[in-house]
Amino acid sequence: MKYKAVAFDMDGTLLASNRLVLPETVEMIKKISAKGVKVILVSGRHHSVIYPYYYQLKLSTPAICCNGSYLYDFEKLNAFAAKPMTKDQARMLLKLVNHYGIHTLVYTDQMMTYEVLDDHLEGFFKWVKSLPEFLQPEIKKVESFENVIEQSGAIFKFATSSHNLPALQQFSNAVDALDVFSCEWSWSNRADVAVKGNTKGNGLTHWAEHENIDLSEIVAFGDSYNDISMLSIAGLGIAMGNADNEVKAKASYAIGDNNNPSIAVELEKLFF
Repeated sequence: MKYKAVAFDMDGTLLASNRLVLPETVEMIKKISAKGVKVILVSGRHHSVIYPYYYQLKLSTPAICCNGSYLYDFEKLNAFAAKPMTKDQARMLLKLVNHYGIHTLVYTDQMMTYEVLDDHLEGFFKWVKSLPEFLQPEIKKVESFENVIEQSGAIFKFATSSHNLPALQQFSNAVDALDVFSCEWSWSNRADVAVKGNTKGNGLTHWAEHENIDLSEIVAFGDSYNDISMLSIAGLGIAMGNADNEVKAKASYAIGDNNNPSIAVELEKLFF
């Protein structure tokens, strides 16, 4: 099988724990791109937070953002294949966030927004400040998510988190019970909520159709539960060594972890 594309989850997969792409991986991505293999980033992230890596890796493909809620074309600066929440859905979700006392970020068509700074955001801001100014994404502190919902062109995702895991699980169960959202866990204490059907797997399917590439011709790398939909439909689904066993079980096989040049080694085997 000659694979035509490689899809990468970012956090925990393409990125090491320090939020950087390993030099060996950067070099190997350049090599496979030169052979005509398309490289696509598939993330729960907002497009503005994907862009620094897109720029570094010199990619030309659109990115699959917010767990498949939309694809973003960085050359044309526009979203497509987008399925945002309705304002009523966003308000319904906000009520649950407040009821269970869960921290959230709200991702709009323009930027990420937050009401309260938490420890995860503090680490995120350190990364933002380490970037050249022209690559720094905008993340805005707001007084009221109600106003954000009212004034935004589109709401794509609530990125929820809590150190109170029982409360987060109860929130997640309540969201699932509504049967209008996808609630996908991206970390042990973080759950991403988007409109039902917005998954990385569906986002990858949209992109493959757009590019006239068969899913069997795509290699996908991932490490978390929100990657399962992508790992299970790609021609070759590869789990990282740092993934939970349940994620590994849905992949074709597992390799080393994200803090070692495991991806570069695997790409060398697959394409050279």
